[in-house]
Amino acid sequence: MKLFPGKLHQSEIPVLPLREMVFFPGVVLPVVINRSRAKAAVLRAMEADRRVIAVTRSGDGDSSDPTDLAEAGTISHVVQLMKMPDGSLRIMLEGQERVHLRSTRNTDDVLFATPQTIGADRSDPEGELPKLARIVQDTFKEYALLAGVVTTDTQRKVAGADSADRLVDLVAGHVPLDQENRIALLREERSVLRLRALAELLSGEVELLKLKRNVKDRVRKRLEKNQRDFFLQEQIRELNRELGQESGEEDALEEIRQRMEETPLPDPVKQRISKELERLRKLPPVSPESGIIRTYLDWLLDLPWMKAPPRTVDLTSAATILDEDHYDMRKPKDRLLEYIAVHTLNPEMKSPILCFVGPPGTGKTSLGRSVARALGREFTRLSLGGLRDEAEIRGHRRTYVGALPGRIIQAMKRAGTHDPVILLDEIDKIGADFRGDPSSALLEVLDPEQNGTFSDHYIELNFDLSQVTFLTTANSLHTVPAALRDRLEIIEIPGYTEPEKRRIARDFLIPEQLRENGLERSRITFRRDALSRLISDYTAESGVRSLKREIASVVRKLAREMLESGTNREAYVRQIGSGTVRKLLGPPRFRYDQDLFRDSPPGLSRGLAWTENGGVVLTVEAAAFSGSGDLILTGSLGEVMKESARTALSLVLSEQDELGLEFVRSERSIHIHVPQGAIPKDGPSAGITVYAALVSILTGCATPPDLGMTGELTLTGRVLPVGGVKEKLLAAQRQGLRRVILPAGNRMDVDVLPREGKRGLDLYFVDTIREVLPLTFPDLALRNTDQTQEAYS
Repeated sequence: MKLFPGKLHQSEIPVLPLREMVFFPGVVLPVVINRSRAKAAVLRAMEADRRVIAVTRSGDGDSSDPTDLAEAGTISHVVQLMKMPDGSLRIMLEGQERVHLRSTRNTDDVLFATPQTIGADRSDPEGELPKLARIVQDTFKEYALLAGVVTTDTQRKVAGADSADRLVDLVAGHVPLDQENRIALLREERSVLRLRALAELLSGEVELLKLKRNVKDRVRKRLEKNQRDFFLQEQIRELNRELGQESGEEDALEEIRQRMEETPLPDPVKQRISKELERLRKLPPVSPESGIIRTYLDWLLDLPWMKAPPRTVDLTSAATILDEDHYDMRKPKDRLLEYIAVHTLNPEMKSPILCFVGPPGTGKTSLGRSVARALGREFTRLSLGGLRDEAEIRGHRRTYVGALPGRIIQAMKRAGTHDPVILLDEIDKIGADFRGDPSSALLEVLDPEQNGTFSDHYIELNFDLSQVTFLTTANSLHTVPAALRDRLEIIEIPGYTEPEKRRIARDFLIPEQLRENGLERSRITFRRDALSRLISDYTAESGVRSLKREIASVVRKLAREMLESGTNREAYVRQIGSGTVRKLLGPPRFRYDQDLFRDSPPGLSRGLAWTENGGVVLTVEAAAFSGSGDLILTGSLGEVMKESARTALSLVLSEQDELGLEFVRSERSIHIHVPQGAIPKDGPSAGITVYAALVSILTGCATPPDLGMTGELTLTGRVLPVGGVKEKLLAAQRQGLRRVILPAGNRMDVDVLPREGKRGLDLYFVDTIREVLPLTFPDLALRNTDQTQEAYS
């Protein structure tokens, strides 16, 4: 008679028969299920409370005869379920409690049972439990050290077991005891008897492990390397055969072959797949080479090898899409529409390689996404900034561990089509080191005459990129190699004027931020003066990225204000003016007014410069003092800018009689400095600015504080044209300058600018340095020259 009868469960639970496996409470183990009735039991449990009764089954076949099942089992929780490619199920079971099977009900596909908990008899009249528990814990620690397969977590759980039954379940669940002994431990109710039996069995396992280790040490000394490898391979094959994994391997190979037949592939690709399949069939499943070949075959089957059919693109719809996403940008939009028109007439044409060049935040990257939408194609972006390894473009050889195709092939796989739009972002920021030059690898990719047979080191087969529309972006072309630049069709995207920024903020940025911050249903409006304040006092850029951040900051503060006031979203009304902007964002971060240039002492002039972030106003300072005739140049100047300074000094000295100077070079030194010395500066466009600073310090005449200038100076006094005119004029507007001196060769660049790009500026075009003097030094120039200049409007 049982002293501690267990509780009888009221509900039926599916029975999961397990062959040669005994489950214990508290143990979590993976189980692979191939038989149909066992799979049905698991699936039925997943539909209910995820519980099954794990019971040891004797005999073969797929029957669920209750007479073939052990009389005790364990209620287990299905923690995880995965369906494998071969149709089997891989589950993770966690044992919960020991039970007897009291009644069973057999259906067509699942055996159900009503379990009764096995009672726990913890009586210990002789006080053996603590001693037996200590013996089992110490013996298990020795077993774990010898076996080397017991995890630290399991050892910690055994050492901290809070009851005798918990200790028995944990140890018996992790030690490979005989099946009959395991079942006996599972159905035994008395804790003392369970611990005593487990201590004896565990001691036997420890002795067996010691014997195996001694035998293994002696055998290892006698076996040669080839014999040992052959022995291990045979063991692996036998284990796989016993586990039924050979059929799964064949199914996987057949699945790859079926995918090859169903996927349209060129003949060379099919031949390569067939060859690799034969190699894979001869290798053992656990071989490292087997995994490498499988990965390679997956890449070959996933790539879009066949050409895409011609697409019909409506020109009007494409223009509408481009206008919806971006304001203005007439030149790039016209070029893209020309490409779409020609491609519609001749689908076989080779796609041009367009390069959008402009300051950050002007919409170059988003323009590429709009192009893909207008063409109805997939879009993929690759960031090339900081790329230094040539293998990132062409891929790694398969001989390397962890080898993968290059980014171009990876982009084609992500796109899934043969004619995507691929944007190569930040092409001007590619580096080079001992691993190769990625820009050289791009020469083949970006050449329409060559990319039809692009070769990736990993794929080792020619891949056709002729249908791909490649777009590139850059902030500057100075760092792009000449050979690569020759393959690009350059489209400049200049910075925006203040009216353009206001329009972009009103039509694009503000609606976007209201939508992203959950205020699209509220009535929030930004007045014109608020946008002007944001643009002039809180941003300093040619693009609109910082403007977008400032608008987002204002909208977030309004969202907080709305919630704190308890106002309904639809009833929230707010009109934002310049005062509100200052209140929400604090003091202005930038000041573009004459206060910055109120003082204009002799020796100071203002030049206009172009950077990757747009135009800036730079001051050039000059000082003359007693010395040995040295020319000192500071301010992180590049070689070209240093040469411009030497040219300007030589020109001043050659004309000192006409300028009324009495300058003895051997007795005085000249120091030229450009502030913000931490920022590198280079280029020839500061020539006339340096000349003006030198004349100013030597004559004692100051330059007008509202005058800026740019132009390359030659030794004969000619003023040559420069680049970045629009960005420089925008910088002059931001800094509050009123007059600008430009080379006459840049007149055509100014003629094509919008009216907003010249508003508030008087422009003077000069051919020689003599025409600069009346503008920079009116009193000095009137004594030495009769030339005058009229402002351009």
